[in-house]
Amino acid sequence: MHKIKVLGRKYFVKPIVYILVKVKIPPNIVTLMSLLLGIVAFLFYWQGAFWAGAIFLFLCGIFDTFDGEIARQTNRVTKIGGFLDSTVDRINEFLIYLGLFLYYYTHESYALFWVFFAMFGSMMVSYTRARGEGLGISPQVGVFERFTRFLLLIIGSLLGPNLMIYVLVILTFGTTQTMIQRIIYTHKKSLKN
Repeated sequence: MHKIKVLGRKYFVKPIVYILVKVKIPPNIVTLMSLLLGIVAFLFYWQGAFWAGAIFLFLCGIFDTFDGEIARQTNRVTKIGGFLDSTVDRINEFLIYLGLFLYYYTHESYALFWVFFAMFGSMMVSYTRARGEGLGISPQVGVFERFTRFLLLIIGSLLGPNLMIYVLVILTFGTTQTMIQRIIYTHKKSLKN
């Protein structure tokens, strides 16, 4: 996954960020664009157009990458910008799961269990990292970081609503494992300090 991220940043993100920097688009505007794309993705998932949801989820994730790069390249890295970015990330992730929940509620109600627990796991992966960092520890361990979760959701979306349920099962167990890894890592590091 790391190699994919590095290649994507080099050949896709940086050239587009270069253009965005040249036209002087502020990073916080890009963050809010990410939120708008997340809302559109939510609407498509709710309506069962998973392929369209995947496109907007992809764009949402890309815009989320752009804002940080723009901030770094223009020396506009601020605490409020980081706070806004993290907050919008959580809102976007919630919106995707809400769209899935509303779709499966009327089509495959047994899938609601997996939607709920995949969302819980995703939120806890982010939360355990944030709380660890609040203690001065950076628990960036585990495979199911945000990039992996979004990639799996996009793949599941392209496979369609029936196969997406299996992706939600994978996300449930994967995020739970990553959450536990981060709790153990933070606990061990805190004992050393």
